[in-house]
Amino acid sequence: MRRLLVLAVIGLIVAPFDARARVRWSTPGNYRLRVAGLSAFDLDAAGADTGQRVRGQHRLRLDPTIELGPVTVYLQLDVLTGQIFGDVNGVGARFVERRHGEPDDRYDGWTTVEPRQAWLELDTRYLRIEAGQMSSGWGMGLLAGDGEDDSAAERARWVERFGDRWSGDLVQRLTVATRPLAFFQHGKVSDVLVGMGVDQVYQDDQASLLDDDAALELLGFVVYPGEEVTAGLHVVHRRQDDRDGDSLVATALDLHGRWTLPLYMVGADLRLMAEGVLVLGETDRLRPAGSPEGVDILQLGWAARGEMSWRCPRVAVGVEVGYASGDADPDDGDHKAFTFDPDHRVGFVLFQDVLRLITLRGAERLADPAQVGVVPAGAEELPTDGAVRNAWYVFPGVTWRPGPWQLTAAAMAAWAAQPFLDPAATYEAGGLARNHRGRPAQRFYGAEALGAAHYALGVPGVGQASVGAQAGLFVPGGALDPDFTDAPIYKVLGRLDLRW
Repeated sequence: MRRLLVLAVIGLIVAPFDARARVRWSTPGNYRLRVAGLSAFDLDAAGADTGQRVRGQHRLRLDPTIELGPVTVYLQLDVLTGQIFGDVNGVGARFVERRHGEPDDRYDGWTTVEPRQAWLELDTRYLRIEAGQMSSGWGMGLLAGDGEDDSAAERARWVERFGDRWSGDLVQRLTVATRPLAFFQHGKVSDVLVGMGVDQVYQDDQASLLDDDAALELLGFVVYPGEEVTAGLHVVHRRQDDRDGDSLVATALDLHGRWTLPLYMVGADLRLMAEGVLVLGETDRLRPAGSPEGVDILQLGWAARGEMSWRCPRVAVGVEVGYASGDADPDDGDHKAFTFDPDHRVGFVLFQDVLRLITLRGAERLADPAQVGVVPAGAEELPTDGAVRNAWYVFPGVTWRPGPWQLTAAAMAAWAAQPFLDPAATYEAGGLARNHRGRPAQRFYGAEALGAAHYALGVPGVGQASVGAQAGLFVPGGALDPDFTDAPIYKVLGRLDLRW
């Protein structure tokens, strides 16, 4: 906080004086309560199960903002966050990420206080400077997700997404950007931003400063921030040294575009958006038998979404398709499996729960010397953390908003980009590709049917409230159940949201 005050003073000194400048303070916030139920399913050939059927989580988040003329100071604090009741999951607990709570304190939701963000922004016509600890997000969130909820306009207009953005990536960042074409008086071209910056990663899906991982990033970006058309390119070069001595050096090229087109003749809006990520580099966090010194990284991921929203009736329809590269030979010297950021939510059951838990169990088995004899490097890289990895998917949906109600129906089908295999089971089979249940690896993950209903109301003296539920039914495909005999897996999520 001391650093933030120093930066704020510097911002006031370098900011041009304006007698009309005012000091404004606002403290928006939100509270969410989630009660989730998940049916049982086998995590390995022995029938291991999490034992977790019902769990409750909550989060109280405050977002104070201070405006000091051209300088804006942003703060964020999670006063309460985490699990507060229900069953616990002991499977793969040592691989649960730090930002998702401490495995040894499953009911820390009553006591956890987490200061998350403290940063300032100086924004003038020609120059923008950002400094401090802040969330990191770009585009659709394939490479980096800020963990923030959709804006009120997004929630009231487009197709509802399933699940929650809960954590988000946090970095200690300094960026300097300029508008080199600001001298143009007409047209959005004057708003083009060109900039560069440096990050020290505080917490994301690859590193945690709290766990003594050291990850630095150099950023370069070009952004066209139009209202109807937004486009840009981010280039991120990352150098990371883990607490255990492993290292990662990678460069990501992240291209994003969005086009919102008003269709006045039919009273609707059309939105098209896409993002593509290419990652190149090297790491010794993975040291397979065929490359004991480490592996080269070559990964690709992309997603595209099209949506149409009618103002009357208030109906939105849309479809998203996406791809995350897989790795057909994890024992060679190339690491090709791309993993989306966990906050880019796809479907509701398969990626967020089924594959998350199966890969946690797989990492646990892989790290057990009694199972594999010698523990290979990289077991901690196996869990997906609920994100999309090694997959093709198609995800259509429709949302109708009659009065205070919001009703959604959706479906998803997903295939593995490369046959889905479990490293421990493959090792036990002498190198033959096997899934988590010891059966031949296949590609079709399965399909989901999803539904949701929410009711919005005003709460006097508080703000806006929403109460409802989301539900999903997942039918496993050949990649997870070669005989197609498993019972469908269901999940129900009760939701309460307060915003002010």
